[in-house]
Amino acid sequence: MAKILCLFLVVFLSACSSSQPTEVAQFKAVPQSDLQQLGNSHFDRFVVTDPDSFNHYKKVIFFPMQFDRLTIDLSADNNLTNSWNDSSWDEMDSICQYFDDFAQKIFSEREGLIPTRKGDTDVLAIEFRLINFMPYGKRYKDNNAGTVAIRSDNTGIGTITFQAVIADSQSGKLLAVIEDGMEVNAGNMLMIKGDLALQVDSNNKASQNLAWRKVFKRWLEYLHADLSSLQFTSVTALAEKASD
Repeated sequence: MAKILCLFLVVFLSACSSSQPTEVAQFKAVPQSDLQQLGNSHFDRFVVTDPDSFNHYKKVIFFPMQFDRLTIDLSADNNLTNSWNDSSWDEMDSICQYFDDFAQKIFSEREGLIPTRKGDTDVLAIEFRLINFMPYGKRYKDNNAGTVAIRSDNTGIGTITFQAVIADSQSGKLLAVIEDGMEVNAGNMLMIKGDLALQVDSNNKASQNLAWRKVFKRWLEYLHADLSSLQFTSVTALAEKASD
């Protein structure tokens, strides 16, 4: 008997005319044998139920980034765990808003799936969820450092793990699941002061916000590339079947 992979999903149904997508919580059980790893994906795990089904989708609904299931990694230092656990709902909502804004921007500016708020037979529904955070340093409010550091710190603020669910916006049928973890890192930031280029502290508010924006932007660029590849592959497969 095939092993059953139980995915507790929030499935999206948005057939109504409301300007905001409607969410309906449902449970889905998907046979492990039905999941296929997408070849050459930018993500560690991108499994799809039917690669050939993506060709007819023209639009996409992005639901707000979810962080209600986010946990601090159990192996993290207690001081770091306490620091990030003190983050307020408003702080996390503000961070996740960067993702929501980039989703609209990137998919609006590039060819392929067009962002929409209304479900239809040709609309994908996508939700990203933050799952686990392994901090390397405290959040900016708990740091005593100034705005300029004497030495470069390229370790970033931590590693974030996420899960994304892709479904048909009308039927709620599961189409794909993505899982990966990436470093949240703003990279080198320099401040010019006279003839000197000083390394900006990676633990201030501006640097940490930039780090979150960078990782979210990377996820969405990878997602756009993978979905474009899926659509191209499914169209090619249909053309080959038609020629047989």
